[in-house]
Amino acid sequence: MAWAVIGYVTVLLLVRFRLGGGAALDRLVNHTGLWSIATLLIYRCASTPTLDDPANQLAMGGVLMTATYQYSIGRLVGADAEPDTVWRRQRNTALLALAATALVILTATSVKYTGRSVDLRLAGVGLGTGCVFAATYNTFVLTRICLGPLRDADTRRAARIVCIVLIGSNTVLFAALALWLSQSATGWPDGPQLSLVQAAFTSWVAINATLHAMPLVAELVLRAGMDRATRTCRRLSPLWGDLTAAVPQIVMPVDTRHGSDPATRLLRMTVEIRDAMLHLGPYLPPETDDTQRTTAQKPESDRELTDYAHRLIQAAQARKAGLPPTNTSAPPAMPMAAHDFDTELAHLIDLARIWPQAKTAAESADRTARGASPIHGSR
Repeated sequence: MAWAVIGYVTVLLLVRFRLGGGAALDRLVNHTGLWSIATLLIYRCASTPTLDDPANQLAMGGVLMTATYQYSIGRLVGADAEPDTVWRRQRNTALLALAATALVILTATSVKYTGRSVDLRLAGVGLGTGCVFAATYNTFVLTRICLGPLRDADTRRAARIVCIVLIGSNTVLFAALALWLSQSATGWPDGPQLSLVQAAFTSWVAINATLHAMPLVAELVLRAGMDRATRTCRRLSPLWGDLTAAVPQIVMPVDTRHGSDPATRLLRMTVEIRDAMLHLGPYLPPETDDTQRTTAQKPESDRELTDYAHRLIQAAQARKAGLPPTNTSAPPAMPMAAHDFDTELAHLIDLARIWPQAKTAAESADRTARGASPIHGSR
């Protein structure tokens, strides 16, 4: 399992580095992943499950270093601290963790070199106390952060699951470290004391790496254009293109700061489509018997919208041709009233769905009319 987790976290880190992101939180998450991989690799080198093994001494130091970065993440997210302050304290905390680990390793190496025996229980208790303290703080901060969404009735089920998993994984790691600390301090019960810590830490790394990967997935989906806003923009694009071609003056200038944001682009397209409909209102032809016969085969839910699409296409063609308006007052922009953005967007998506067929039918009817005209027949 450990090798699978190592490969999994390594792939996620490579993707994170590839995507960039120099924010303080991104750097803390990256450092947490690097220390997690290093610690799991060191655990693979241990020959015995006791603190006498230098690999386990170094691995416990890695656990402590990983916990310090989680400590800083908790401070940055939970306490809304300044990033510079968090990084300064993180450096100080990391130096203390490195010093504690180096002291244990140097003491054990020196005593072993001189041929004397040494009881590392006291050193292990000191190192374990630091790990337990950091894990306790992380568990407390994450629990406090996650309780807010859990108490909110409007929180989505996926967010609730994430909060519960965060609390559970950190609690398990804290319990394993606390149990190991009590075993190191009392010497009871006998057995592979560090195996439980290693298993809990491996599971903790896998769970937290998965949760940290969620923003990566969202970013990859966004870059691939598969997010909901981008997909909706693509669905509205033919409708938007035809209407703005008829009323080009309603196209708003793109904000260089937020113009590439899919949500902003969707909002801008929706507003421009609505404005184009208002401008084309005076050009809408009245409803005729031919139009009613054209839409008679449509379901009752689509009939009125299809009729509006046919007339809107004719209005766009008339305005592009420079013809005068046929109505003195503009009729409603949509056949169905919308009182909020989501409802209006749903109506526009329905209109965009039937737009290509309506446009094809309108162009076919226009070609037929021009072919039957006297001027065309005399040629």
